[in-house]
Amino acid sequence: MQETFQNWLMEKIKVNGVLACGVRSPDRRTFSRSLSAQFQPVALENAFRCVGDTFQILASNRLPTGMVRWVYENYFLYGAARPDGNCFAVLTRRNSKTPLEAEDIQCMIEEFLQLET
Repeated sequence: MQETFQNWLMEKIKVNGVLACGVRSPDRRTFSRSLSAQFQPVALENAFRCVGDTFQILASNRLPTGMVRWVYENYFLYGAARPDGNCFAVLTRRNSKTPLEAEDIQCMIEEFLQLET
C-alpha cells in the first residue's frame, strides 16, 4: 500500500499548482512530497496529521465526510478521506498566476479514492 501511495504522490507533485501533497494512513504514517524547501517535512507531517484528525472527528460524530478545504491568507489546504481511513491532502497557492482549478482538485481526489491498494 505504501508504494502505491508514494508512486501516486510522485505524479501529483508534478501537477502545476501543487506545492505539497501527502497521504496520512490510519496507522499514523505520513507520506508527503513537496518541491519547495519552504515546506519542511515536519511541518507537512503536522498539517497532514491535522487533516487526518479532522476526518476522524467528523466520522466519530457521524458527520458526513467528503472533501474539506482550509482557507489561509496565501494558501488553500484540501483534504479527502477514503473509507479505509487513508487521507489525502494537497496544498496550493491561493493567488497564483497558474492556479490549481477546482476541477483539478476534484480529479485528484477522485483518483485517490479509486486507488487500489
